[in-house]
Amino acid sequence: MRFRKSIKITKGVKLNLSKTGASFTVGPGKGVSLNVGNKGAYLNWSIPGTGVYDRVRLDTLLKDKLGSVFGFGKAAAEEEEPKKETKAKTASRKSTASKAKKEPARPSDEEMNAIAQEIALINIHQQAVDVAKKAEGTLESAKAEQALEDWLAQSEAPIEFAIQTEVVEEKSLVMIDLDLPEIEDMPQNALSELADGTVKIKKKTKKQQYEDYRTCVFGLGEYVASHAFAVVPQAKKIAVSAYTQRRDEKTGDLLDVFIYSVVFERSAFKKNYQEKDPYDFCGGLKSRFYVLASGVMKEIAPFEAADIE
Repeated sequence: MRFRKSIKITKGVKLNLSKTGASFTVGPGKGVSLNVGNKGAYLNWSIPGTGVYDRVRLDTLLKDKLGSVFGFGKAAAEEEEPKKETKAKTASRKSTASKAKKEPARPSDEEMNAIAQEIALINIHQQAVDVAKKAEGTLESAKAEQALEDWLAQSEAPIEFAIQTEVVEEKSLVMIDLDLPEIEDMPQNALSELADGTVKIKKKTKKQQYEDYRTCVFGLGEYVASHAFAVVPQAKKIAVSAYTQRRDEKTGDLLDVFIYSVVFERSAFKKNYQEKDPYDFCGGLKSRFYVLASGVMKEIAPFEAADIE
């Protein structure tokens, strides 16, 4: 079920294979490496032995910062503005700027729409579906996996994710490995209301980012499990084990690391369950996860079929 493999192509170059696709890791293995895959290009760096490290997504950074050179992205859009203005326009702009100093700038409609989409992404658990209380019929592996594949192809979730499934017929159980989005891809900004009632966009603190990521990833598991119950009515239990990619501090390689594993039962999906905090919802079920006070989620060992009755 859990297929992960790293193949050394040549010195400093590795091909990483998993059920979600392939990626390349380029680098000496210590201190710095570049990973390129279906999630984008990431630069990973660290100071060996200190615990200091960081990860930067390069493809979006280059698109935004160097767009004017290649004719795309935000920088290019800015370059399209007329470089010459009449004296009247210049005077008008200065007058507008003077007023702006007196009145706090408000977010544009585009910015407000972007924030609304980000809120929907974080609260994806609210898009989970109602679940029938009882399972119906006999679970068949081929039909169940096809139903899940069809659902995934049609899913309109506001977030990118991938799953690998295994059906355990004798236990009426569906096991799902869930490939989570990276925390670096989560929204970095939020709306903030000032004392005078003005609304502005403010960068989130690290703690807020971790809290939102926790809400999102547990909510995504809830979302996936509810839809799995809906398209596979014969299943009595859905075990969702979620993993993300993290850098090995010794080698610098990116590894798949499980950060939670939850066994969902139909009876747990009661009326208006979507209104609960997904972290609390999952914590009330048979689960494995460990969240530090800082919000960082530690690596755990996921449930295997043998662990589930």
